[in-house]
Amino acid sequence: GDITAVKTQSEGNNLEHDTDHNNFNSLVQVDSDTYALAYLGLDTDGFISTFTISDDGTTITKVATLEHDTDRGEHNSLVKVDSDTVALAYEGENGDGFITTFTISDDGSTITEVATLEHDDAGSSGDVIEWNSFVQVDSDTYALAYEGEDDDGFISTFTISSDGTTITKVATLEHDTIGNPNQHNSLVQVDSDTYALAYSGQDSDAFISTFTIDSDGNITAVKTQSEGNNLEHDAHIVGSTGISNSFVQVDSDTYALAYVGPDSDG
Repeated sequence: GDITAVKTQSEGNNLEHDTDHNNFNSLVQVDSDTYALAYLGLDTDGFISTFTISDDGTTITKVATLEHDTDRGEHNSLVKVDSDTVALAYEGENGDGFITTFTISDDGSTITEVATLEHDDAGSSGDVIEWNSFVQVDSDTYALAYEGEDDDGFISTFTISSDGTTITKVATLEHDTIGNPNQHNSLVQVDSDTYALAYSGQDSDAFISTFTIDSDGNITAVKTQSEGNNLEHDAHIVGSTGISNSFVQVDSDTYALAYVGPDSDG
């Protein structure tokens, strides 16, 4: 259980990779020593950067950067598709929802945008598509939890080819119809076709909902606000709770959730 700082601010030796602006980070491993980072950078634009990190963590090297969206790149959630392809769900132009795929070379030196799908244009009505949480369902099916029109909660599924050239929206379920708001999504796989979502919902309280998603991308509500049977696990009196969620599987039926609760406590 001992923790040793290797490259950290406290040691004075970590990597400052962007000196202009950085927010809404999502980091994935591409291969054994190459990593890709999606983030909001200068002028609220969308960036992808690659890094090589040694096995022992003693070296962190920035390799390449691609400015993939010159309008907006917020609420990023990045997933690996195959050995050289990643897919990014994010809030882009006009607050609309986008999925973009990229290929990344083994050494991280080239980042190439492949395809883009505007999957939700709720931004045209003044709403924004945000708080994305993107996960892989099977070899070519992906599920995305997000806040959409009227601040309601949505799950959408997509098929993405292994080379990233095709992105197809399959189905959408509006699982929380109250809004006010539906934020801070963290989606986790329970088994081969079951998923659990932690989020901040009605009255900014903390909820967990479950869904089934089959191999074709069809979505069925199991325990959701729309079904009237999800779990409100933390109800605040004053202020917000259930924000900044991070939800992980511990074993076959046990899950751990880290979140900000009442009085901004942890």
